[in-house]
Parts: sequence; C-alpha cells; structure tokens
Amino acid sequence: MFLFFNKVDIQKLMKKIITLVLIIISFISCEKEAEATRAQETQSKEEYLAKNKLNIPRKGKLEELTPNQKKLVQDWLEFNTVHENMKLINSSTRFAIVEDLEQLAANIDVIEKKKYPKDLDVMQIRSRFLVLKTKALKLQDDATDENTSNDFIEKEIVEMNKVFNSVCYQIVQASQLNIKPEEILGDAMKLKDSTNVDETNALKKEQQARKEFLPKKKATSPKKPFQEVESEEN
Repeated sequence: MFLFFNKVDIQKLMKKIITLVLIIISFISCEKEAEATRAQETQSKEEYLAKNKLNIPRKGKLEELTPNQKKLVQDWLEFNTVHENMKLINSSTRFAIVEDLEQLAANIDVIEKKKYPKDLDVMQIRSRFLVLKTKALKLQDDATDENTSNDFIEKEIVEMNKVFNSVCYQIVQASQLNIKPEEILGDAMKLKDSTNVDETNALKKEQQARKEFLPKKKATSPKKPFQEVESEEN
C-alpha cells in the first residue's frame, strides 16, 4: 500500500516537472519569437525610412547666407519663415514632403501680402516667389502619387532651391552694397509710407533747384587793415 502511494506521488511529481519544463520551453520560444518580430519590425522601419528618405545632391542644395546677410534680414520675419521652410523641405522625407510643401505655399501667400524691404528689386523677388509657390503646389500634387519616384521629387526640390537662391541673390547684392540693416528690414521696423518718402524727396529737389537759381555773390578780396602814414617833413 505504501509503495502504491509512493508510485502515485512520483508520477504526479513527474507530471508537474514535465509540465513546468514545457511551460519554460514555451515561454522561451515565445520570447525568441517576440525578439524576432521586433527585429523584423525595426529592420522594416529602417528600410522604410531609408526608402523614403530624400537625398538632395550637394550642388543642388540651398546657398547659405553669410552672417552679415543674416543680420540684414534678421527682422524680415516673413523671409526668414520661408527660408526655414525651404531648409525643412531639403531635409524632408517622402511621407512628410506633401505637408511641408503645403506649408511653404501658405507662407509665400503671407509674404506676398506684406510690405517688401526697400533697396531690393521687388518685382524680381515677387515673380520668383510666385514661381516658387507654383513649383511647390505642383510637386505637392505629384508627391501624393505613389508612382512618382524619389528621384523626380529630389530633382524638383533642386529646381526650387535654384529659384530661392535667386531671391537670396538680392540679399547678397544688398550686403555687397553695404546697405544698413534698417534699410532692408520688414514691417517690424515701421518703415515710412512711400507717399511721405516721395514728398520728402520732392522737397529736397525743390530746395536744391532754388539754390542753383539764386544769384551768386561776387567774391570780394579781404580788406587790408588801415594804416596811418606819417607825412614827410620838408
């Protein structure tokens, strides 16, 4: 009887041990499978990011402004916003480029409604910003198509960089002409109204014209100091 109970206990113990071993094996298998899944997901994510990363060639990148040029436009907020937006587009990815291009177009709309700094070729800058906006909207539409290749998008970004660089050229010219910062700033500096400026210029011209028509005074030689001469005695 005692031996029978011992055999039963041993069998139960063996079953528990076998069950425990199976649980451990299952746990290890699940853990390995989970690690494999995570590794696969990480690899897939890296491949996805690499696949959708846009690589702009060095020659086609944005031209950097010099410290002096940056100082000239530090208070032209609208220009700086568009400039930062262009930098963002140059470092963007395929799945973020659509939103970045939309934001660029919106920022150009804002700058078009603001007063431009003087001493710049406003017509040239306006026309180039219009071209930049048109290219941004077209590329935004193309980028939504999955059949559009990354190479095509990268080439279009390079073309946009060329347009924006032509705007920066005006800033370069202003820097080379040693224009003062307050002469190239935006609305933040509260520039005078163009009408008042024209009136001031007209007044200066009128004053100059009056000076030219006034009779010129004859130059007189300086008078010699009077000297008393003693009479000669005969």
